Amino acid sequence: MEETLMNKEVARQYIGKRGYVDNPQYREAIIQMRFELFSEEDMLFIKELYLTSKDIFSRNQILQAFVLQCLQYDLKDFFLLAFKKERYLDMRLVAIRGFAHYVTEKEIIPLMKKFMEILTERPSHTPYNYQEYEMLRSKFGLPYLVEKFGYDCFNEVLVQLEKQYNDMPNECKGFFTLDENGLHVSLMSSEEINRKLDILFGRK
Repeated sequence: MEETLMNKEVARQYIGKRGYVDNPQYREAIIQMRFELFSEEDMLFIKELYLTSKDIFSRNQILQAFVLQCLQYDLKDFFLLAFKKERYLDMRLVAIRGFAHYVTEKEIIPLMKKFMEILTERPSHTPYNYQEYEMLRSKFGLPYLVEKFGYDCFNEVLVQLEKQYNDMPNECKGFFTLDENGLHVSLMSSEEINRKLDILFGRK
């Protein structure tokens, strides 16, 4: 019987090959590797992929896998670098989640101050920022950090997030969320979503 490869090994087989980031097998493997244990060799290889990859999808999956499976390794500096590197708030928050494992509340506060600044600016250029907000509000996002650590800085940002979310029209809310493993969970059918967006943008 042929031995089944771990998802990390499947991903490694595709990495570097032409067009690998769009290969369905690679994409599924790099998503599912969050459920596997990482050896130190695995971690170092995937960490290097993160540091060299221009593919946002790959970097996001690596961050999520690392906060779920690799906190036994010293990744404090890696998560701090990731926070500074990424531009999407949901990815910055995953980096904060990893960083918080290694540091005190005092070291988290400056990052959350920067996070708050970016968050409060979002409505000025992205008034319907529903995708990012839903990820931040999910079980994988700020509510997890509030429950796990209870820091005031996490609570303050969650309050601001909820305010900005509630300020949006109902037509761009409730499409999806992320589960406790960071995986996408649809809450509406594509038909329902399109119908609400048509109303929001006056397309019908």
